Amino acid sequence: MLMNILMFVFTIFVAWGLRNVAKQKNKFAMAFTGVALAVCIFADVLIVATGFAVP
Repeated sequence: MLMNILMFVFTIFVAWGLRNVAKQKNKFAMAFTGVALAVCIFADVLIVATGFAVP
């Protein structure tokens, strides 16, 4: 349960980082952070879809 909540917090930090990188217009950093954000959002969707189930 704690790891699920930490994953949501990490996703927020990655999104915040993408916003900051977008201001600097660094294309490589934007692509790298965008992929990381996509993976985090996918993991968050899986967490919500399973109903926060603990294995």
